[in-house]
Amino acid sequence: MKVIFLDVDGVLNSDEYFDKIRNLDIQGIEREVDIEKIKLLKKAIDKTGAKVVLSSSWRYTKYAQYLKELLSNYDIYVDSTPFIENERGLEIKKWLSDNQDAEDFVILDDEIFDSYDESLIKNLIKISNGNGRNFGEGLLPRDVDEIIKRLGRKKSKNEEIER
Repeated sequence: MKVIFLDVDGVLNSDEYFDKIRNLDIQGIEREVDIEKIKLLKKAIDKTGAKVVLSSSWRYTKYAQYLKELLSNYDIYVDSTPFIENERGLEIKKWLSDNQDAEDFVILDDEIFDSYDESLIKNLIKISNGNGRNFGEGLLPRDVDEIIKRLGRKKSKNEEIER
């Protein structure tokens, strides 16, 4: 199984998005998450066949259920890392330990945490360039290309049958 560990802020939103919606009457989770970023994530999932695991602090906020519902509208179903004292690296490692069928993974995050060791950093795709602002650019097409490059394309049905 291929896995994408997903942060939300700085990945599924951006400064540009918040600037764009500032004066619009957008309610609910769409006020926090850019649908265009979700579509980019979906493209990466479709190309790689990866499963998404929410590693963001969003997983234990009031927005978690709304985010999961929004993602499911795009056929993106997520698991979550366990909570280990806000130590994201330890949380990812625990999830991997509990899911031995994870053969390869990437981490989409706009931050590098102290709990990220060398093995996690080599799998990190650092998203966003904050340019002194809060959320940076969010997920971009070049990031999707990098996800596909690192995880590889999913096998076609014919390739699976040949194995």
